[in-house]
Amino acid sequence: MVRVKASRLLPGALIWAGACLLLARYGTPWATVVLYSAYLSVGIMLPGTLLWRWLRGNVDGFAPDLAFGTGLGFAASILTYIPGRAIGLPILPLVVPVVTIVAFVVVPRLRANWQSKRAPLPVWWGWTVAGAAALGMWVITRYGLALEPLNFPDAAFQYGDMSYHLALAGELKHHMPGQIPYVAGEVLNYHWFLHAELAATSWQTGIEMDVLLRRMFPVTAALVPILSVAALATRLARRSWAGPVAAWLLLLVSSFDVYGWGGGAATNQAAFTSAVLMYSLTHAFSVIIALPAIWLLLCLVRGEGARMWGNWVLLAVGLAAVAGTKASFLPMLVAALALVIVVQLVVQRRVDGVVLGVAAVGVLVLGVAQVVLYSAGPAGLTLSPGQAIEALELKVGFSSHYSSRGASLIMVGTASAMVLGGWAVAGVGMLGFLRDRRWKDPAAVFLVGFLVAGLAAGVLLRHSGFSQLYFVRAAFPVSIVASAWGLTLLLDNVRLRVLLPRMVVALGAGMLLAKILSELTPNKPIPQQGVISIAIQVLWPWLAVLLVGAALALLLRQAPGRWQVNSLAVGLGVLLVLGASSRTVPTTVVTTLGEKVCASGPDMPDCSPTRRQIPAGGAAAARYIRNHSKATDRLATNSHCTPVYAAKTCDTRNFWLSAYAERRVLVEGWAYIHTAHSRANGSFWDQPLLRANDAIFRTPNRAELESFRTKYGVRWLVFDTNVSRPSAELRRLLPGRYASGSVEVFELTPLANDASPLG
Repeated sequence: MVRVKASRLLPGALIWAGACLLLARYGTPWATVVLYSAYLSVGIMLPGTLLWRWLRGNVDGFAPDLAFGTGLGFAASILTYIPGRAIGLPILPLVVPVVTIVAFVVVPRLRANWQSKRAPLPVWWGWTVAGAAALGMWVITRYGLALEPLNFPDAAFQYGDMSYHLALAGELKHHMPGQIPYVAGEVLNYHWFLHAELAATSWQTGIEMDVLLRRMFPVTAALVPILSVAALATRLARRSWAGPVAAWLLLLVSSFDVYGWGGGAATNQAAFTSAVLMYSLTHAFSVIIALPAIWLLLCLVRGEGARMWGNWVLLAVGLAAVAGTKASFLPMLVAALALVIVVQLVVQRRVDGVVLGVAAVGVLVLGVAQVVLYSAGPAGLTLSPGQAIEALELKVGFSSHYSSRGASLIMVGTASAMVLGGWAVAGVGMLGFLRDRRWKDPAAVFLVGFLVAGLAAGVLLRHSGFSQLYFVRAAFPVSIVASAWGLTLLLDNVRLRVLLPRMVVALGAGMLLAKILSELTPNKPIPQQGVISIAIQVLWPWLAVLLVGAALALLLRQAPGRWQVNSLAVGLGVLLVLGASSRTVPTTVVTTLGEKVCASGPDMPDCSPTRRQIPAGGAAAARYIRNHSKATDRLATNSHCTPVYAAKTCDTRNFWLSAYAERRVLVEGWAYIHTAHSRANGSFWDQPLLRANDAIFRTPNRAELESFRTKYGVRWLVFDTNVSRPSAELRRLLPGRYASGSVEVFELTPLANDASPLG
């Protein structure tokens, strides 16, 4: 039995202490920070780690146990909350930590799992991964916490999807199964497990879900994947240094992007570093749960693991949780397994039974998820190749006036090359799989298949909001792990102390090369140029990086043996390419250290402009309704568009009332609903319902109010007075319960024909 010394916990403790300081710095009360820390450690990490060790046979080591156990803890919380909420017992997830901790204290055979049986990783492993986590905290602060004010009135200028996620969490806090809360009666066909976990956490801690959504979960979803990637790379490669390399590459690699097409926030946009992306928390959260499932899957197809039945149990739980956290991961897992089966058939003329079993489980879970979670719907995705390619063509300078067949081929070829260079660059280290016939290893084949599946989905599928790119983003952290493993195969002939400075120099040389190329290409291509000229201008910097990397590898192979680099040639060339794809990170860090980074609002007029998402007083009015109504009460509002009142078009991503009231609304906005995806003009599909809703906010009489209440079950009317004001007749008939800013709330109580006016 191996004891973990307290000093080995110091890097992680310092990172979490820094995270707590950041949370407090950005408006989170210290009591909330302490409470969430206790919940995360005792309610999620500890039971998950203990169960992981027991079911795996205590074979992975402290860091993997903690990283993958955290994913298991979240999965267990979600999968117990769903039935608990359905039967009216939303605190049922508390059973998991209580029963687990008691059992592992009382039962002698389980008690041994309080300590790891595997020898600890070197001390430097924890400190270097902690260094990557520090950069991860910078990213989530620079592009998340600093841009998301927590307190009103500035919080009204938040990222538009935050209210959407909060509305779904509020729905699942009070109802199971859930519906779309902002359009009555619409089925919730979505990957909503993150929102269920937000609801479960709120029930168990009492923390407001808005604080969880915009503070606690982003920080958690930024830090845990860094540890998970490091742990997965270390265990796959069986080399300690693979983990820190993977952790740092996860934060560094983006794309060559010498023209800045990704914008100054390329790190945050995670085209590329999506594991630390705040603005898709469903994706970031799914990485926490998906990486343990991938490790289990790889152990099974390799025939590894001391307790096979435990692996199967963990895999079933993991895949069930992955299916509901993000729709992109599970299909890619199945596709990658299909490639493993094909390769085994071609190479071995047979298929391993365990591989078939794992694939069958994946297909079964995928099928159940499609029926239960997504109602067998496509979520707006269609098989229609070319959308991403066409968008990239326009972004880099091509235009639609190039109509000849030859010009079209050049445009498609250029954009396709950029797809491979930008989207697949994270997997360039998989060149190491060509060494020693490693490509026969089913784990290596699976990782290659996962990247190919992501690229194929990004190119072949179409979605109105480009959601197919989440398949590409799902491939990114897995490809980083694969590259780190591949690098150990390419760089395994030299001791680490000799190898490390060469690796750093190669990465730095790549960054410098990309900086030089960006200075040599100061002007972006413009549509007025010829198609060939644009193609050359777009591609030559990318080709230059690849050629320099190849030339470096060839030169190093001819170097004298005393330099101890000739056997490392290809690996150092790969690191140069990865370094070049990290160009945006140091540039962004350096140029933003002195910037004032914040979102605009009434108290911060000098900050970057952000669209108002919530009308003045809207959140306070919604909270009033939440505190003075039943969970079954239904609301109606005249607010259907985001409150940018001068806009010529209606942006129906309007969810603030259902979000902050945690109540269902008859018709609020109607974005992100399957029915809306099928309508090209974005109009609401049930026009009689919309007309009835809007009519009640004009000049209703007593009979119309009573008919509206009884027919639609509405209990509260919520006016955004910037849209329309309550009529004098409505004020006479209904009691005004609350007014704040531009929002007024009326209670729609029963109105008999002979009743006296309410007041």
